[in-house]
This record gives sequence, C-alpha cells and structure tokens, in this order.
Amino acid sequence: MDDLVRRVSPMMVLPDIRPVLKQYLALGFEPVDLDDPDCVGLRAGNTYLILTSVRLMQRYFQPGTVRPLVGSTVPYIYVTSLAEAVRRLDASAMVVEEVEGEGVREAVVVQHGQFMILAEKTD
Repeated sequence: MDDLVRRVSPMMVLPDIRPVLKQYLALGFEPVDLDDPDCVGLRAGNTYLILTSVRLMQRYFQPGTVRPLVGSTVPYIYVTSLAEAVRRLDASAMVVEEVEGEGVREAVVVQHGQFMILAEKTD
C-alpha cells in the first residue's frame, strides 16, 4: 500500500467566505479550524471542506496563479512528500507555482484544465 497521499479535502476559493460559511454552518457543518478568518475548515461526520479567500491565497501565491481558482472547488491533497508527488505527476501536468510558508509546502498543479493543490506539512 502506497502512503504518499494522506487525505484529500475539497477547497473552495472565494472572494468572501462569510456568506458561504454561514450557509454551511446552517446545514450543520462544524468549524474545526478558525485560526484565520480567511480560511475555515469545516467537518460533517468524517468529511471535510475548506473555505479559503482570495486574499489568503494571494498571501502565498501570485495573483495569476489564484485567478483561475476563484469560484471553484479544488482538491487539496495532503501528501507525505511534495517532491515525490510532483515527480509522480503525468507529463501532461504542470506545476503552476510552488510555495512554502507557515508549516506547509504547497504546489498548484493543472492538468487538462483541472487544478489541484498538493500540500506537505513541514513542521
């Protein structure tokens, strides 16, 4: 069994997370990560959802990297090794941008018009 991928959570990239957060809370989701008002983790049973703002994304990534993600839901894939995950990508995949900050190394990847974010915890 390969243990490169630890888990995946859908991540919504939004201009303002507040109205969407309000709706998910009304549906019964439980907030699990409230350290940053621009990024909130939500849980429903054994499933998770991440709401993140454009403002937060642009703290780490270039505006041109963030722009195509706005208004979409992107798989946020936690991996044990970002370098190994990138190495295993198909030749048709492209790493748009790779950054490191606040205990995580991340890469925005696009393949056939579909985006994903690979993330490795560094602390």
